[in-house]
Amino acid sequence: MRPAADIFSDILADQSVTLTRQDLIDMEHSLKDAIRSFLPFTSYSLYFPREGDRTPELRFDAGSRELVLPLVLGGRNLGVFVARGVRIKAPKVLPPLIQATATRVLGELLLYKRSVTDALTGLSCRDHFHKVLAQEIALIRHCLDATTGGRTDPEVQCFSASLGIILLDLDSFQGINERYGYLLGDQMVAEVGRTIAATCRSHVTAARIHNDTFALLVPDASPKGASQLAEQVRQAIGALSFQDEITGDRISVSASLGYANYPQCLRGPQLERTPPEQARILMRAARKAVGTSKDHGRNRVFGFQDIVRSGGRILEVLPMQRLSVTLGRGVGAQEGLRYLVWSPAFQERTIEARLSGEEHLVGRTPALYKGEIVLTEVQADIAIAEVLHAGDPAWAPEPGDRLTLIQERDSLFAAEAGEGVSGQPQAQRDLFTGLYGYRDFLAFFGRARQRTDSFAVLLTRVLPPDGEQPTMERRGGTVKRLEAAVAQVAALSDTCLMAGVEAQPAAPGQKPARAAGGRFGLGGLVHFLPGASGPEALAKARELCAQAAAEHGLELAVGLFAYPFLNFAKADALECARKALEHALLLPGPHVALFDSVSLNVSADRLFVESDLYAAVEEFKLSLLADSANMLARNSLGICYAQLGKADLARREFELVVAAEPENVMAHYNLGWACQHLGENQFARQAYERCLTLDPAHCFSLLRLGSLAEGEGDLPRAEALYQKALATPGGEASALRPLARVALAEGNPDRARELLHLAIGANHNDAYAMGTLARLYLDAGEDPQIAEVLSRQAAALMPERQEFWDTLIQALTLQGRLDEARKVEARGRF
Repeated sequence: MRPAADIFSDILADQSVTLTRQDLIDMEHSLKDAIRSFLPFTSYSLYFPREGDRTPELRFDAGSRELVLPLVLGGRNLGVFVARGVRIKAPKVLPPLIQATATRVLGELLLYKRSVTDALTGLSCRDHFHKVLAQEIALIRHCLDATTGGRTDPEVQCFSASLGIILLDLDSFQGINERYGYLLGDQMVAEVGRTIAATCRSHVTAARIHNDTFALLVPDASPKGASQLAEQVRQAIGALSFQDEITGDRISVSASLGYANYPQCLRGPQLERTPPEQARILMRAARKAVGTSKDHGRNRVFGFQDIVRSGGRILEVLPMQRLSVTLGRGVGAQEGLRYLVWSPAFQERTIEARLSGEEHLVGRTPALYKGEIVLTEVQADIAIAEVLHAGDPAWAPEPGDRLTLIQERDSLFAAEAGEGVSGQPQAQRDLFTGLYGYRDFLAFFGRARQRTDSFAVLLTRVLPPDGEQPTMERRGGTVKRLEAAVAQVAALSDTCLMAGVEAQPAAPGQKPARAAGGRFGLGGLVHFLPGASGPEALAKARELCAQAAAEHGLELAVGLFAYPFLNFAKADALECARKALEHALLLPGPHVALFDSVSLNVSADRLFVESDLYAAVEEFKLSLLADSANMLARNSLGICYAQLGKADLARREFELVVAAEPENVMAHYNLGWACQHLGENQFARQAYERCLTLDPAHCFSLLRLGSLAEGEGDLPRAEALYQKALATPGGEASALRPLARVALAEGNPDRARELLHLAIGANHNDAYAMGTLARLYLDAGEDPQIAEVLSRQAAALMPERQEFWDTLIQALTLQGRLDEARKVEARGRF
């Protein structure tokens, strides 16, 4: 076995990853704890001599009991650790041994850094990235209970309930490796890594995932924020240029990027998975977005949520006016979605014509659409679509054509709906069920709904016995079973759904509206029942489910919409029925839902998760218009108002919820938040205390009560409440910073610094903790370099907080970097 000293020498000899001053700042708490384990002290300082300054020597002052400990590793002076309140029995012998032990500590920190670092690029490694991503997701999930006021509330450390990941892959990079060699390829990858690090702010975790694939974790990022950073990275990489020394060739490089946001890109059961599983789901979503970027020509940015809207293309033209397209369940595609088809060769573009030396014409050609299609069968990765309308029979859809999602009311070909389907006078019947194909049903429905003042639309789906969708390996057998099951349900629908539904009288010259059914994708049916009310259609749907279970052992899900309802138009019927089907799938058997207040609630929750707060507010209002007793919708509406900064409107909604549900803990907490932000502290205290009566371990109520006590100057009570919050599950990320604030108010800066370090360790994106710690370093007259790093990170995370910029300006000024300080002051941001 090799001696430990030789192994340590080998570690220092490897210069691929080294320890820097920035690392000591980032790992200051770990460094302090490690030194304290063999050198007890009462307080300490960490500082870094400026360039050109003489590094202090190892020195112990017995009178002041102060030890100056240079931090040296591999002959490099990294900084100076000053320990105070030190007792050393042998002051001439022990200090060198203490310094040697400190060097070992630095070696251990270096080993840790190497374990989480990609040696080629200096970015994080794949495993570390996944670990950090899972931790961020876990923090968001814990803080979702306290999102009443969003991240604008400094009293409780919480998040905007969102993060973004960006995945990028270098375009055609394997060809570069094969032509110019892997040595140059590695040099290019290393430079790309440095460029990514230089483009991203310090709070972004950047990693090399595999070969020429990189990933970025952007805390607190909306889809817009992730898109903007991705575009900046794309441009920075595109500006790079390399030269092959052998051939002299100049080599450029580009990247395709995709981004996904948490929790916006997760749906249904995915939100119940563990944080590590959700991290992998999110990575898969970003990878799909990268694939779409490459599919659209490379060197571009695509968001996962944009794939279903504008990322599809036609794969193959099939017989009977059918197409296969690149949109599956994995990107959120659903049966019934409608798309305009257009050719990339004829997209909207600028054209110029020169008339003479000085005169020329400039204009834009309109986008030329070939027609409109509808998804009729959605599989895991692809979908089958049918042509609804053709713009020009001589200019048919072809492989490679692009798709743009539209609503029925936005159809450019809506005028054709009354004239058959694509000029065909005869509708084609489905071979298995004898019903309309979905395309033909849509044409029928577009005409029939105009002939009646009331109707119901039902979407029925046969649920696979194992609850899973067919995979490619077993697809053939599953499809046959589903088709047979759909035929059985179609036969039952004649008696359960359409029996007794009479044709509705029509205006003179029009045919009466009659009941009809059609296919709705693989395993699905759609029915139109003119004159049927909501309760009548609901009873028929339940009878259908019961008969299917009794006679064929089938489990169904049915979503239905009855017109008229609120202010919805007839053209909204299918979309509302689809929302009701999503609602039905969340219910225990029988899975039947009539589009109502709860369906709107489910839809509004999705908008809220996607951070579309204004749209969510309107949907929650519709939900309450349908049922004013829907307290779940009312509480959610209050939360939306709170996040929009409308505390008075939020309070009104929360008061109504508390009156209706006096045992609702979250409603009492939300009401307390609103009262506190309106300055009504006594009412706020009563609401928080009611929360604790119902749930003694309610962490956020303890924190709120602590903040009220702190505001009134009752520091002992505030500390006691914060300590109780700290003892609750997950309380570390929320209670440590308030405890540090109390310590500062009590005149104990060392204790405050200790707690702030712990707070940053529990949540390394706690901007308030970073900003407070930076301020603490400056007020104590310690090294402004550390304050600069912390204030930069705080300002990058929350650029709207002016106090973080002020601290940064002061830290730069103390270092003599006046020009940089003036630039920061003028721009108000880093």
